[in-house]
Amino acid sequence: MTIHDQRRLVRQLLDDASPSDAPTAYYALFHPAGRSTLVTRADDQGCALGFAGRFQTGLDLFRPLVTLGNRSAEVAADLLAELLQPGRPYILFADVTQLPLVGGSVRILHEQILRVYRLDLARFRPEINVLVQCAQGPDGQPRCRIESGGLQAVAGLNWQSPAFAEVYVQTDPDARQRGWGRSVVAAISELVVRGGRVPIYLVEHDNEASQRLAEGLGYVDTGARQVYADVVYEGHPAQRER
Repeated sequence: MTIHDQRRLVRQLLDDASPSDAPTAYYALFHPAGRSTLVTRADDQGCALGFAGRFQTGLDLFRPLVTLGNRSAEVAADLLAELLQPGRPYILFADVTQLPLVGGSVRILHEQILRVYRLDLARFRPEINVLVQCAQGPDGQPRCRIESGGLQAVAGLNWQSPAFAEVYVQTDPDARQRGWGRSVVAAISELVVRGGRVPIYLVEHDNEASQRLAEGLGYVDTGARQVYADVVYEGHPAQRER
C-alpha cells in the first residue's frame, strides 16, 4: 500500500476541514511524502481502525515527530511497534485523546497540553504597525518581524495545509509588554487569511498571556487539546510482559 492509499484510509479518521483535527491532519495527510512514514489498520470491510505516522521535520533533526489516531489501545500498540524503534526518543504530537492509548508503549519525559485556537474571521480586525516587516523566511514560509535596539518579536508559520496554517510567535523577554507580539501575530494572521486559509494557534494550557494575545485578536478556543511530549518508545507492552 502506498502512502497515498494509506492517506485515503486515514481520512476516515480525520476531518481536514476541522480546526480541531488540523494539527494532526497536517502531518498525517499533507506533510511531504518523502519525509513521512504511515502505518494503518482496517477491518475486513475496509473501515479504518487506526493509524500512526513518523515524520522528519525541522523541529528536531534527531527525533522524528510521531502522530496517531486510533480507536483502541491494542491497535495503537500494534501500529507503534511496527513504526518505532525501542529505546529511541521521539516527539509525540497528537490529539490528547490518544494519550491514554499509548501509555503502555512510551515513557513520557516531558509533556505540554496545548489549546487549539482558530481565528474567528468575524472578530478579526487587521492592525497597522509601521515597525512590522514581512518577508519570506529561510524555510520558504512567510515571517513578520519587529526588530529595534537589538530586540525582536517574530511571528511565522509552522506549517500550512489546504485549509489551515499554524501561527507561532517568539518575543524576546525584554521586548514584552510593548505590543510587538500582538502586532506581528496580527500581521501574519492577515497574510494567512489573504492566502485563503484559516490561522490556528496552539497555546500551552497555562500560558495566560499568550491566550490573552490570541483572544484579543479574535482567536477562539476550539475546545480541542493537543499533546506535545518528549517520549522514549519502550516496545509493545504485550511483548515486554513475556
